[in-house]
Amino acid sequence: MANLKEYLKYYKNLSFRETPFNDLDSLIFSQIVYADFSDIIPSSKDNYILLSDAILKYLKKHDGNIVTKFYREVYQLLDILRDSKRYANIKMYYYVKTVDHEKQFCAFTMRFEGIVYVAYEGTDTSIVGWKEDFLLTNTFPIPSQAFAIRYLNDSIGILDNNIVVAGHSKGGNLAMTAGMLANIHVRMRIKTIYNFDGPGFRKKEFSSSLYRKMEKKLKMFVPSDSTFGMLLLHTSNYSVVKSTASGIFQHDPFSWECFGGIFVPANLTSRSKSLELSNVNFLSSLNDEERGKIIEVIFSVFEKLGITDTTQIKISKLNQAISLVKEFRSVNSEIRKKIITFLKIIIKGI
Repeated sequence: MANLKEYLKYYKNLSFRETPFNDLDSLIFSQIVYADFSDIIPSSKDNYILLSDAILKYLKKHDGNIVTKFYREVYQLLDILRDSKRYANIKMYYYVKTVDHEKQFCAFTMRFEGIVYVAYEGTDTSIVGWKEDFLLTNTFPIPSQAFAIRYLNDSIGILDNNIVVAGHSKGGNLAMTAGMLANIHVRMRIKTIYNFDGPGFRKKEFSSSLYRKMEKKLKMFVPSDSTFGMLLLHTSNYSVVKSTASGIFQHDPFSWECFGGIFVPANLTSRSKSLELSNVNFLSSLNDEERGKIIEVIFSVFEKLGITDTTQIKISKLNQAISLVKEFRSVNSEIRKKIITFLKIIIKGI
């Protein structure tokens, strides 16, 4: 079966009139937002650059010798895109990228064929990005969610009537959040919200009327052995995609299989169903104070272990973290037990 890059090779010279915008196109856009387009895509809403020109500048600025497999895949995707007729005239603008001690956020907006497409970046390899994923269990909105809402409000013009909002991983959660809480005059003009294997919400947000309204426009895709998409509460109306990878590595959309402009369907594995149940049951057993304390201790332990990047988080490191937590005396034994349980759930996801 084909994958994302093979889809692109086949369809890249077919116009949107010949082959209408589809879910694979949306996944492509949700991946290229991971590329660092700083000083390439205009940061204002008044200027734009064509996608073809942005890619040429990016490829000239960066080389393909990228250590991380996922970012190397993104580079290769852009390399295929460089001479695409299908995407060449897409206008890209309003590029915002920020990483500081409390948030990791990136987004851009595109215009093509009457569509205004807003893409949110998912979690990168920065430890602050991963900490935000943990904070989703305890806080709403987290800093990136608040940014995502403001960004969507600012990016949409008064005459924009065909809006698509999307993201992969945490970016999918940001797309849902913005789709829920943006200005009502923006929300009512959103046609589709894409969540590609991104986490859900706490019970309070999930049970809200705003979530139910947003859910009607939501298209959620997860791989058969999903980990991240099973976190927190989420729609039951999601599509499962076949993947060539296993376990946590299925989170990489470049492993997802497709046929033409559609994904190859699959069933959720028993491991993924078990992980979903474990996460929901564990998180529902905690109050907000306990969740906050667990996050504080875990990232304190990560700091002691010298973990500054998520690529360093391996099963061996997490087992070391469990050993350190057992010796942690600034929290009571009950909290220590819960932290260890949580770390074991993470290991189960790996």
